[in-house]
Amino acid sequence: MPAYHFEKLFPVEIEARLKAMPVLVLGFGTLEWHSHHLPLGLDGLVAQAVSERIAERVEAVVSPVSYWAAGGVPYPYTLKLPISVIEPLLISLFEQFGEMGFRVITVFTGHFGIEQTLILKRAAHTVMSRSPVTILPITTYDLISDVYTGDHAALGETSLLMALHPDLVRLDAIPADVKLDGIIGTEPRGSAIASKGVMMLNQIVSAAEVTIKRMLQQNSVERARYHEVSGLLARVLQKTFEQRQQLPKALVPSITTPAYLQCCQALYNDGDYVQAKQLAEKKLADLSA
Repeated sequence: MPAYHFEKLFPVEIEARLKAMPVLVLGFGTLEWHSHHLPLGLDGLVAQAVSERIAERVEAVVSPVSYWAAGGVPYPYTLKLPISVIEPLLISLFEQFGEMGFRVITVFTGHFGIEQTLILKRAAHTVMSRSPVTILPITTYDLISDVYTGDHAALGETSLLMALHPDLVRLDAIPADVKLDGIIGTEPRGSAIASKGVMMLNQIVSAAEVTIKRMLQQNSVERARYHEVSGLLARVLQKTFEQRQQLPKALVPSITTPAYLQCCQALYNDGDYVQAKQLAEKKLADLSA
């Protein structure tokens, strides 16, 4: 099925898509150090590919990917845009696309540091509080946490780019006995393979298709429950972010604890809002303990 690229559509074509499938897919990346073996725009390259594949699967409109995002790693050649700049931009984007008539906006971010993850989910919750649009803000791992829980320039991200742009992966960029600076996760040399990246891509797209179609059909009660849990997840991320400002990172629990990941699975994949609420409240209680 085709993906309908927003920037290439004429007004009459947008109107037709809004009648047939009022879904927009919006991708976000950033420009950020991904060690010596990966390009600076990896997150956006992944976001573009995933967004286009989701749009193709559900015959949705896909917006051009944005490389402007919040936060970044403490390494060279990295944009670290502040929350105060990017969050209002997200809110305005979500509101204006909703006003155009899109009923579901799927926001996929290949850049999933805590600042970006926080403001995506918080901006989505904010806009859903005052607009009828339903927003699905997901990271690379939210829908597939049974096989991937996130990393940085390590096994997962390297495998993804090997599947999409093998010419942009240079595992021999530095000698094998020299450490790859800035990776978080499993050393990719000797472990990253394109087939793993293909598997991850296929699972993300399949899960997103099911979730989007369910959201198009949900009633007002189900939407209210989804909105409530999305607010709890934003509070979890806000609490984690605050603790990281006050304490050494090693003393702050990871975002991706079982309770958080299971909450995402229940919320997005299963549509089990009761279970998702319980798991979000558990994660929040753990942070407050």
